[in-house]
Amino acid sequence: MLVSNAQTRLSGAEETPGYTLKECIDYALSHNIALRQSELAIENSLNALNQARADRLPSANGQFGLNSNFGRNIDPFSNDIVTSTIATNSMGVGANYILYNGLRIKNTIDRSTLDLEASRMDLAAQKNNISLQIAVAYVNVLSAQDMITVAEKNVEVTRLQLERTEKMVQAGSLPETNIFNLNAQLANNELQLVNSQNQYETAILTLKQAMNLTDNRPFTVSRIDVPNPSIQLYPESAGQVYEAAINYLPEIKASDIREQMAVKNIQIAKSVGLPTVMVNGNWGTAYSTAAKNLIPNGFDTQTVTATTVFQGETVPFTVDFQQPSYDQVGIPYFNQLGNNQNMNLGISMQIPIFNGFNKKYQMQSAKIQQLQSELNTENTLLGIRQNIDQAYINMQNAAKAYSANQVQVDALQRAFEAAEASYNAGASNYVDYNLARTQLDQAQANLVQAKYDYIFRIKILDFYQNKPLEF
Repeated sequence: MLVSNAQTRLSGAEETPGYTLKECIDYALSHNIALRQSELAIENSLNALNQARADRLPSANGQFGLNSNFGRNIDPFSNDIVTSTIATNSMGVGANYILYNGLRIKNTIDRSTLDLEASRMDLAAQKNNISLQIAVAYVNVLSAQDMITVAEKNVEVTRLQLERTEKMVQAGSLPETNIFNLNAQLANNELQLVNSQNQYETAILTLKQAMNLTDNRPFTVSRIDVPNPSIQLYPESAGQVYEAAINYLPEIKASDIREQMAVKNIQIAKSVGLPTVMVNGNWGTAYSTAAKNLIPNGFDTQTVTATTVFQGETVPFTVDFQQPSYDQVGIPYFNQLGNNQNMNLGISMQIPIFNGFNKKYQMQSAKIQQLQSELNTENTLLGIRQNIDQAYINMQNAAKAYSANQVQVDALQRAFEAAEASYNAGASNYVDYNLARTQLDQAQANLVQAKYDYIFRIKILDFYQNKPLEF
């Protein structure tokens, strides 16, 4: 994998070959902080989706309680009023399942699924932008390399001319001032070489910063022999590039997905005013220290005194009768839990009647969000169309500039060769020679810049059509 290969090379020995554009892009994608933040956003969206899916499952809750009641209390088993300390323990499990709530759960799952996909499209768009940014920096490095090559050639040409001039001065064919002038020209060419090298170091730094590469060891790019582009019509029109772009660019897909999310939000808002049907069940049991079993232990004789009237006189008498007696024995803990179980199963429906216009305002908010998402899509399409039109014009202008620079370099090359021959023959002065040379040097530098500008403008149009960023 190129990402791991680039990381290994960047952390390995210093003597490494230059890095290709693909390796630079892969390293940047694996070390970009914004991308890592977007990846976390995707994980958050996935978590929200899983949570929405879990809402389809039943909910169950258990309860466990310990209580102590002092003083005058109601026995929870006999309902008698007692004055004693009673300790109780209750436990139970309750569960409910939503049968219908206006398809709110389904629409929430659909919305979360769309949100996850939109987040992935956002990440893909970020990767494209970073890849394009790396390509710009990489091309600038290549351009700076070629500028160094041009400057080195200029230095070499001036040195050779200085050597010839010194021989001609010694032979008496040219005045000594020509040597002074060429020494000055050589110093100027060497300054241009230093400036080109500085521009190269700046371009390398810009590329490293775009890659988030903080390693201070030497870093170079792979020297690519970029051929001179041929001036020909771009195979696709701006309209064709746009049609390809809207079927490829992830930011457009993200906008379309968010329009679908807005529709789901409206459906979710509608469910606020629909009934909710729920099935529920509960199980519970309890224990109390007041619960007792009555154990017979025999009979007690009780004497009751009474009176009766006999022949007009009140006659007292007593009656003895036997009444069974009992011992109160506490009921064991687990026996109570088994004996006191209770269960229920039911179905309920909640019908919204008035909820403070909650549905109304949620619907309005969802419809506004839908209009916003539609405008965002329209704005995205408009921006891409404008960018493509501008890129197409820039490509055409770059082609014209490159073609004109080619013609200029060819003409100035012939003019310089003629001026050089005339100067070496002593038929012209140094001013004419230096003017021809300066114009040629500038034209060559302009051609290098025009070449890479034209190539990159083509690559931008290729990028909009999902063509690889290769040179």
